[in-house]
Amino acid sequence: MTAYPFENIRINANVKTGELFQIHGMQDYYLSVTFRYTGKTWNGCVPIKSKYQGTDVPLTLDDVKNWVLNCYTELDPGKNNLWQNSQRQFWENRQAYDTQAVFDALNGQDSLTKWQCRKCGPVPESNPQPAARIKALKQMGYYIATLKRDCATCGGKQFFDLLIRLPRHAADNEKRFSISISLQNRIKSVLPLKDACFDTPQTELIIDHKFPSSRWVNGETVNETTMPDDEIKHKFQLLTNQTNLQKERYCKRCVSTGKRGDFFGIKWYYQGNEHWEGTSKADENGCIGCCWYDLELWKEKFNEYLAKMNKDS
Repeated sequence: MTAYPFENIRINANVKTGELFQIHGMQDYYLSVTFRYTGKTWNGCVPIKSKYQGTDVPLTLDDVKNWVLNCYTELDPGKNNLWQNSQRQFWENRQAYDTQAVFDALNGQDSLTKWQCRKCGPVPESNPQPAARIKALKQMGYYIATLKRDCATCGGKQFFDLLIRLPRHAADNEKRFSISISLQNRIKSVLPLKDACFDTPQTELIIDHKFPSSRWVNGETVNETTMPDDEIKHKFQLLTNQTNLQKERYCKRCVSTGKRGDFFGIKWYYQGNEHWEGTSKADENGCIGCCWYDLELWKEKFNEYLAKMNKDS
């Protein structure tokens, strides 16, 4: 396999990378890492290319380093209680006992997960043939790495599985293309550095796809580093994490109910009405006119509407 510049390097005092490896029987790739936290060390891996979650990190030194550091922060054992609570909520009303049993075996209660032998570890105790359940967990959005390694307990080479406690990404994100750091910097130079919802300057901004991924059927077009400015303005807007989550809730509800979101109680649309009227789930035209599709344009149109109303009155 080709050697990459991000393999076997020390990113900082607490983060060291190992080698890139392919998941058995899949086109997924993970990067071995050693993460050191206060009093704890995690010898695990992070996803670089993962089909079911749509993760596809560009194989450049800067992009991988940035992603690994993000994973380091997300996997901090201090977040274990938050993780465990969110997983209990996720599984609470699901009738998937066999799959949940395998998840519980991989997850455990320790502050950091461990590689589990599929022959003598807790996984086969919950399900003697767990491969299908592990695939189901991946389709639910969980990151699980699998490789063959020597087992000191039962001897010989066995399959080992590792649950990585990164936020789940549902399978509908399978065809999402990564945005390289170079393109991220260009987007933030083309778009105003402020939350498009509240117009407040921010340092921590998320690049949001105007057309929500919950409506993607055939995925999105490739995010080329040389993307023209006009395409950037058409495709993206900048939001805070809180605003982005709020938009996501409105969009998912729209997919389910066919009713578009409102702007904090203001039900006004510069095109169409509150009923989503696309020709199919993936028809982006059905989103035009909704405030959450393009917040800056919606506010501009709404102000024009108010000005006209004041002039006519």
